Amino acid sequence: ALMREFAVMFCPTVNSYKRAVPGTWAPTNVTWGIDNRTTALRAICAGPKSTRIEHRLPGADANPYLSLAASLASGLYGVEKELELSAPSANAYESRAPDLPSGLAEATCLFRASSAAREYFGDEFVEHYAATRDWETRQSRRAVTDWELERYFETI
Repeated sequence: ALMREFAVMFCPTVNSYKRAVPGTWAPTNVTWGIDNRTTALRAICAGPKSTRIEHRLPGADANPYLSLAASLASGLYGVEKELELSAPSANAYESRAPDLPSGLAEATCLFRASSAAREYFGDEFVEHYAATRDWETRQSRRAVTDWELERYFETI
C-alpha cells in the first residue's frame, strides 16, 4: 500500500531507478505475484517450511535497516487499515498497477508528502532523510556523464 511513498527508502540513489526497465526482471510497478520475477513482491512457496516473500525493489545501494523498517511499517499499515490484497499479477509489465517512481526526485516528493511516513518515522526523520535525497538529486544534475559527452560532443 505504501510502496510508492516509501520507494526512496528502498531505492535511495539516482542510479537505483536506472535498472527499473520493463523486460529486465526488475520491478516497475506496485505488484505482487507467486514466484514471479516481474513483480515488486515475489511470494516463493517452495514448501510449508520455506515459504517466504522476496522484496525485489531494494538494491545493493539500499540501507538494509531502512528497507526493513519501511517494509514492516508498510505491512503494519495494511493490517491496521484492514486493506484487501489485490490478485497476484501474472506479468507485472502488462499490469495496470500504479508505476513506481521514475526517479529519485519523484520518490523523495512522495516520501515527504506521505502522512504514513510521518506517522511511522516522525517528521524530523522524514524531513532530514528527504533533504539528503534532495541533495543527492542536485549533485547528480550537476554531473555530465560519459554518455552525454559521447552523444552530443559532435552535434552540439
